[in-house]
Amino acid sequence: MEGPELVNSLRQLVISFEPYLRNASSYEQAQEVLLNLEAHDENFHRYQFVSQLRAKIDESLGGLIEDEFERFSMSQGSDVASDQKTVVQKVTDRVLKSREFENLTHYLRTNVSQAAQTLQNNFEQEFGSGRHGPDFEDVRDKRHSNEMDANMSFSSSYPGSLMFMNQDQAQKLAEELDPHRSLEDRQCSLHTLCSLAPLDVVASDQWSDIRRGLLAALEDPDLNLATKSLKFIAQGFSTVTSQTKELYLLLVDYLVDLCKKNLSRLKNGVDVRKSEHIRIIRSFRLLNEFQLIVPSYWIRCPEILVEQVIESTLKLFSMQHVSTVASSVTNIPMTALHLMALIDPKAMWFNKWMHGSYSRIPLLQKLDGQKKIIENAVKHCLEFTASRKIPFDLMSDISDTLSRVSNSDGHRMHYTRHEMDYIYFIHSLNLLGKLLCHKEGRKFFPIKVKDISEPISITKFLCSLIQLIVDPGNLVTVKYNPVSQQFDPGILVTDMLKVLCIHHDVTILCKDEVTNTLLSPISHWLDDEDTGGHACPESAYLHIADILAQLAASSQGRQHLLYGEGQDRFTRTKSSAAHIIADFAKKAINYDLPGDFAAPPSTIVTGSFVYICRQLYNTCEGLLAMNAYELHTTLAEALNEVSRELDMASTPTPGSDSGSDIDDPKKLSIWSDTLKDNLLNFAATPKGVLLLQQTHTMPECVSYMYSRYRNKLQVSKCEKFGYGTMVSQLAATAAGMVALRQSGFIQSIINNTWTVLECGLDDSPVFHGKIWAVEPVYKDAHKQLINLLKVLTSYAAVYEVLHEQPLPSHENYTFRQMPNTVIELIDRLVFVDKDIKIHSLFNYEQSHVFGLRMFGIIMSCLDTFLLIQSQYKIQEMLLSCQEANSINDRDIILDMLSFERNYILVKTYLIGGPSERVIPPRSISEDSSVSFPYPLFSTYPVPREYVPNVAGRSAMKQENELSHFLHETKNSVYESDWMERCRKTFGHLLETKPEQAKGHVMQELLEKVLESATNKQDEMTFPLITYSDEPPGTDSSLRSFNLTPVQELGVKIAVRYGMHLKLLNSGSDASENLTHLLKQCGHYLQQQQRGGSYSTLRFLRTKTYPGFDWFASTIFLLMNGNLDRSWRFLYQFSMLIASGYLWLPRLHRSVHMPTGLMTSGILPVFSSTGHNVELVLQSEFPLIYSAFRMSGYNVAQICENWLRQCFWNYLDWMDIVHYICVCILMGIDYQVYMCVAILKHMQQDILQHLQEQDLIIFLKEEPLRGFRVGEHLNFMKQLEKKFRKTILSDMQNISKP
Repeated sequence: MEGPELVNSLRQLVISFEPYLRNASSYEQAQEVLLNLEAHDENFHRYQFVSQLRAKIDESLGGLIEDEFERFSMSQGSDVASDQKTVVQKVTDRVLKSREFENLTHYLRTNVSQAAQTLQNNFEQEFGSGRHGPDFEDVRDKRHSNEMDANMSFSSSYPGSLMFMNQDQAQKLAEELDPHRSLEDRQCSLHTLCSLAPLDVVASDQWSDIRRGLLAALEDPDLNLATKSLKFIAQGFSTVTSQTKELYLLLVDYLVDLCKKNLSRLKNGVDVRKSEHIRIIRSFRLLNEFQLIVPSYWIRCPEILVEQVIESTLKLFSMQHVSTVASSVTNIPMTALHLMALIDPKAMWFNKWMHGSYSRIPLLQKLDGQKKIIENAVKHCLEFTASRKIPFDLMSDISDTLSRVSNSDGHRMHYTRHEMDYIYFIHSLNLLGKLLCHKEGRKFFPIKVKDISEPISITKFLCSLIQLIVDPGNLVTVKYNPVSQQFDPGILVTDMLKVLCIHHDVTILCKDEVTNTLLSPISHWLDDEDTGGHACPESAYLHIADILAQLAASSQGRQHLLYGEGQDRFTRTKSSAAHIIADFAKKAINYDLPGDFAAPPSTIVTGSFVYICRQLYNTCEGLLAMNAYELHTTLAEALNEVSRELDMASTPTPGSDSGSDIDDPKKLSIWSDTLKDNLLNFAATPKGVLLLQQTHTMPECVSYMYSRYRNKLQVSKCEKFGYGTMVSQLAATAAGMVALRQSGFIQSIINNTWTVLECGLDDSPVFHGKIWAVEPVYKDAHKQLINLLKVLTSYAAVYEVLHEQPLPSHENYTFRQMPNTVIELIDRLVFVDKDIKIHSLFNYEQSHVFGLRMFGIIMSCLDTFLLIQSQYKIQEMLLSCQEANSINDRDIILDMLSFERNYILVKTYLIGGPSERVIPPRSISEDSSVSFPYPLFSTYPVPREYVPNVAGRSAMKQENELSHFLHETKNSVYESDWMERCRKTFGHLLETKPEQAKGHVMQELLEKVLESATNKQDEMTFPLITYSDEPPGTDSSLRSFNLTPVQELGVKIAVRYGMHLKLLNSGSDASENLTHLLKQCGHYLQQQQRGGSYSTLRFLRTKTYPGFDWFASTIFLLMNGNLDRSWRFLYQFSMLIASGYLWLPRLHRSVHMPTGLMTSGILPVFSSTGHNVELVLQSEFPLIYSAFRMSGYNVAQICENWLRQCFWNYLDWMDIVHYICVCILMGIDYQVYMCVAILKHMQQDILQHLQEQDLIIFLKEEPLRGFRVGEHLNFMKQLEKKFRKTILSDMQNISKP
C-alpha cells in the first residue's frame, strides 16, 4: 500500500463518497454516514483500497493472532476461571498492545496521509469534470439541476451551489435578521433560512446572533414574519439531534415571554380570530407536536439534551397569572397548561414522556422542583369536584349560543374561560392519572395545596374524583350531545380509575375508603336511604360496575373486594365490598331492592354487577366467600323465568301489554344470554361445576358456550384466556360430558381432528401438498390431540361415551367418510386392523400413530384402560398387529407404529411406580450404540427386561420407634391424647427413617388408628350398617352378587402387582380372596345406595360402582392378602369421613348424600379435594396455578386421576402406603396437602412443559419421579397450620357442595 497504486485506490474510494455527501443534510450526518460506510454501501468490500488494507492486515498481524490463540488454548484451564472476558476479547487486547500493530498503524498513517495530500494538491486534475466517465456526469448534472430548481431564491441571493453554509453567509443572515433592519430584509433573510438545513444554522458560530433575530421575529407584530420563524423551527424539528435542543429552547423562551404578556389578557377566553391568539395557539401546537415525537428519539440523545428539554418545558408549564382583582368569571388562575390543554386535552405529551424510563426518571426529578404544576392540577381537580361546574359551552343550555361562533367549516372559533377551565381539568386528570401509575409518581402525595389546610393524600384525592361518578349533583340534569360524551366527567374519571386498575400495582385503589365511596349509591339503595331527592343515573351505576370489574380482574383487587383492607385471606366479613355487591346483584335479579325513590335497575345495570360477582366466583377463594348467597340458584331461576317470557313473547296473546322494556323480545334474549354467560362461569372451578349441574341449566349454558366458541368470540372483556379451562372442568364430570356432546362441541373437535389428519368435508382441489411431518405427531395434529385429551382424560367422561358402545362395523370405508363421535374416531384411528381400514386413510401411519398416542395417554387412567380392554380387547388387537408386523414370525419390524404398540402393551400390562417397572421409549435413541435396547414381543407376558427386580418383604419383624409406641400403648388407644402422640411418632419416623415405615408396623398402625377414631363420635360421619358375618359363601345375596368385567380384569392386574411386589404368596388364592373382598364391599355398599334407573347418566345407571375399587385392593395388598383383616378394616373405616375421599365407591349413589348431590354423579374427591387444591395453589403457588390456566387443563382433573387409583402407576408402593396412612392418621385434609406438595415438587417440569405445550401429556403419562411423602411431610404440616380451618371444615361438610 504505497505509491501510485495507493493513490488510485484511495481516489476510487473518495469518488464513491459523493452521493452520500450530497444526500446528507448536515455535516454531522455526512460524518456519520462515512464512518458507517460498510453498512450503507453494498460494494464496500469490492473497493481496491479495502482489499489492499485487508491483505496488509493479514500479512502483518495474521501470524501474531494465530500464536495468541494457540497460547490461550494451552493455558485455558487457568485463565477461564479468573477472567470473564471472551477469547476474542483477550486476543484482541493483546494484539492491539503489540509492537507489530504499532508498526502497522504508523506505516498506514504515513502512506495514506501522503496519498491524501497528493489527491488534495491535484484536486481539479483528480476530481474535475470528465474524470468519472459520462454516466457519472449525467447523474451529477441532473442532481445539480434539481437542487437549483428547489432552491431558486437561495441561489439568487447567494450565487453558486453550496452544500454547507459558510461563515460569511451566516454572518450576513444574522445581520439581516436584526430587529432594526427593514421588514423586507428580515423577510428575505427568513426565507433564506428556511431554504437551509436548520441544524447547520444552529451549528454555525453566528447562531447566538441568528437566535436573537429569530426570537425578535417571533415576537414581531407582523404575523407573516412570525409564521416564517415558526416554519424554520418546525423544519428543525423534522430530525432530532443535539442541535434540535437549541430550537426547542428558542420556542420555549418565546412562549415564556408570550405567556408573561398575554396570560392576563386571556381571562375571558381564547378567540382564534384575533391575531395574538392565533400566534399563541400555533406556537403551542408546534411545541406539542415536537413533544409527541421526541420520545421516539430520546435514546439517541445525550442525557443533557433530555434534561434541558424537560426542565425548560416544566418552567413554561409552571407559569400562571393570578389576578389581584376579583373576577366575575372564575377564581382559577390562568396557567400555560390551560393553553396546552386546548391542543392536547388528554395530556398525551405527558403520557409519552412517562412511558420510558429514559425520560420518566429525569421528568419526575425535575417535577420535584416544579411541584407547582402538580399542586395546581390537584387543586383544580378538587375545586371542580366540589363545585360540579362543568363547561357551559359543552353541557348546558348556553352551548347553543356559543357554538354559533364558528367558521364556515363548523370549527370552533371561540373558547370561553369556563371551557378552558374544564379542558384544563381534563388535562390535569389525565396528567395525575398517569403520575399515579408509577411508584415514584405516587411519592408526590400527600401534597400540600394552597388554601387547603391538610395535605391531600392519594386516597382523599381519588375519593373526591369518585364523587363525580356517585354524586354527580346538577350534572344529572344536563342533556349533552353524543359528540361531547367523551368529555363527560364521569367517563373521564372512570377511564382514569380503570387504567389504575389495569396497572400492576393497584394498592392505591385497594382501600376501604375508596371502595366504600364507589359503593355508596349501592349501600344507600340496600339500606333504603334517601340520597337527597334523586337517585344516581343509570350511567353512574355502569361506571361503578366497570371500575369494580376491572379491579376484580387482578389478584390484589379481587382479594381486597373479598376481604377488605388489611384483612387476612379467608377471613369472612359481611362488610367487605364483595358481600355488598353480591347482595345488591341478588336483590336486583329478584326485583327485591328496597326504596320507592328509584325505579328498579335495568337488566344492563344488573348484569354489570352480576359480572363483578362472576369475576369473583370463577375463582376458588371467591366462590368460598360468596357461596352463601347461592347466586347460581338465583341466576337459574331468573333464566327459567326469562325462558318462559320468551316463549310467551313468541306467541303473543290479545290484550297483552308489550310496552315494558323487559317485555321486548330482543332485550329478553340479551338478558337470557347474560344469565347463561354468568351461570357458565361457575364451571371455572370444580365446586362451581357441581353448583352449575345442580341448577339443571348446564346443557343450555354449554350450548351458549359452544355458539360463542364457534364464532370465535372473546370470553369476556376482562378474561385473558379462552374456554379451555371451562371445557376441561366440564369434561371431568359425566354430566358435563353429556352436555358437551349434546351441544356439538365434541363433534366439532373430532371433525377438526379428522380435517387435520386426513381431509375436510369440501372437495376443493389442493394445489399445494401438505408438508411431510418429521415428528410422529406434528404441530397441527398436536393441537388437536391436546383438545381431545382435555375432554377424554376423565374416567367419568370416557364412560359416558364408550360404555356399552360397540365398535362400528362397516363393510366399506370411504376417504371422505368423516367420523362424528368418539367411538367412530377410535374405530378409524386406533383399531386399524383390517386392510379396508388401512386403505381408507390418506395418511395411514401418521393417523394410526395419532390414534395410538391418544389411546396410550387416556389409558394412563387405569379405570379407562380396564373399560377399553374389557369391551374392545385392545391388548389382543395390538399383539396381533405386532405379530403381523414381524419377519418370518420372529423379528418385529422397527417402525413408529411398532414402537407405539409396544409402549401401550408394556404400559397396560405392568403396574408400578417409577422404580417398579420399565416403560420403553417411543422412538429410537440416537445416543445409544444399540438403536432400541428393549425387545419387542407379540405375546404376553412381557419380557423380563421390562420387569425390574423388587425386594420382597422381610420375614423378620421390624423394630422401630413407631412399633415400640404401638406396643407400649396398645391398651390406651382410647385415651384423648393417644392420636396426637401417634401423629408425632409417625411423623418423626416418616421424616427421618421412611424406609422403616412399612410392612407389619403399617398394618398395626392403621388398625390402631381406626380403633381409636371409631370410638369418638365426632370422627364418625356415616352410620355403620349391620352386615352379615356369616362365613364366606353362605350368604345367598352375596353369592348372587357378580363383579363387572371391569372389576374382574382389575382383580387380575391387582394380584399381578401384588405378586410383583412379593406381597402375595399365591396368585390363585389371592385372586379368589380379592374377588370375595370386592363382592363383600360391593354388596355392603349397595345396601346404602339409591336406585339409578331415574338418571340419564350412564355413570349412575349401573347397579354397582362403574370403576374398579383401587382403595380396597390397596388395603388387600397392604394386609398381605388377608381377607378377614382387610374386610374388617374396610367395614370399620366406612364410618369415617376419610372413607368418602379415599374410598371412591363409598359414596357412589349413596343414601348419605343429598339427592341433588347424589344425582350429579360428581364425587367429593373432585368437587372438594380438587377444588381445595386449586384454592391453595392460587394462594401459595400462583405460577403453577397460572400454568394450568394457560394450558387449558385443570388441577382438579389430574388430582382426581391420581386419587381415583390411589397413585398406582405414579408412586412406588411404599409411598402409596405412606399416603394412605397420612390421610387417615393426620386428617383427610392431608389429601389436599399431598397433591399440593406433588405439584410443588413438579413446578419446574410443569413450567417447562407449559412452554412445550404438552403439559396434559406429561402429567398423565409421567410417574412422580423423586417424590417421597416423608420428605414433604413438614411442608404439608405448614399448609395444615395455614389452611386446615378452611379446608377441613369444607371436606367434613360432605353433604353440601
